[in-house]
Amino acid sequence: MRLKDLSVIILIVCAFFPMGLFAQEILSVELSTKRIDEASGLAISRVNDGILYCHNDSGGEASIFAIDTEGQLVAEIQIPGVTNRDWEDIATAIDPLDGKAYIYIGEIGDNQAAHSSIYIYRIPDLAITDSLMVAEAPTIFEVTYEDHPRDAEALFVDSVSGDVYIISKREERVGIYRLDHPLKSGEKNVAKRMGDMNLSWVTAADISPDGSKLLVKNYAEIRLYQKTEGVSITQALMGEGKKMPYQIEPQGEAICFDRAGKNYFTLSEAVGDAPQTLYYYR
Repeated sequence: MRLKDLSVIILIVCAFFPMGLFAQEILSVELSTKRIDEASGLAISRVNDGILYCHNDSGGEASIFAIDTEGQLVAEIQIPGVTNRDWEDIATAIDPLDGKAYIYIGEIGDNQAAHSSIYIYRIPDLAITDSLMVAEAPTIFEVTYEDHPRDAEALFVDSVSGDVYIISKREERVGIYRLDHPLKSGEKNVAKRMGDMNLSWVTAADISPDGSKLLVKNYAEIRLYQKTEGVSITQALMGEGKKMPYQIEPQGEAICFDRAGKNYFTLSEAVGDAPQTLYYYR
């Protein structure tokens, strides 16, 4: 997402600002680095306590950045053999087949809906041992939509089923797409449209580690969806959800649950001279 859409963002925020809610406690810290000024995704590490992964969007480095909950940059992890065409979200999950923790990077941005394929890069979620690390060559999953190309900025992975979900961005009612586990490298994986959400301009999403709760955000609000017994992820997302506390950000495009799956973090791109702030809602 670029500043050329800023007028749309302002209109959305102004429309929803009076409906803002406030948490019992919202903690905030300024990032200590300017290396992530186009932050477009956020995920909690399943291996490193108190570590969040984030990245820049289109044209940024082919790296993810590990920050702690105090906003300090802990490590840069370079991803070899790929470029950052338009990385828009990141997720972590335990694979139900091998029980290992992985990081998924979503090359899913497509402002003009012009790309016949998008990509998901997967690397192991490993212990951070240095301030500069080079990941092993990622597993590359090529993805096509079953209907037609579209722009998306929200991706999450269900640790229960292993399925990958993408939520599109620009429609009046955005689409929910599912990639069935296991994804296959070396061939095209088809993202199936499972349903629609009563939201637009979706910029981020995450699922709790136990798969029971989902967070979806756009520029103006965050909604929580509950997956109860007998209700699928798609069915949960097709409901209205519950509006959650959200401190309006300049250009907020990242959200994730904490390790317990009870509280959540958000992060915005940097805009002008405003400090880049990591928020924690609990």
